[in-house]
Amino acid sequence: MTIVTILTLRLAPSRTPDVVSYYQSARILESSGASIARLCVSTEDSGTVIVIAEWPDRGAYETWQASPVRGAFSQGILEAAGGAVSSTSEVFQVAEA
Repeated sequence: MTIVTILTLRLAPSRTPDVVSYYQSARILESSGASIARLCVSTEDSGTVIVIAEWPDRGAYETWQASPVRGAFSQGILEAAGGAVSSTSEVFQVAEA
């Protein structure tokens, strides 16, 4: 069953361009295995960045979560954010497409 995940990053607004640039240059979204993924910056608080991803099933998402590549990307995001970033993650099951 298809799931959607939302990763919310909170960082200093001045570091957002660096984080966005890192996502793009490292091709994180393309490497994740998600069917569809979007990187979005809040229009009201540029220090809030979200990643919305759609996965074919929970197993695909869990594979990404366990990937050593994801760990390296997480470190790169932390560095791009200047060492200060907090995050939350939510998982949703698609009820109707």
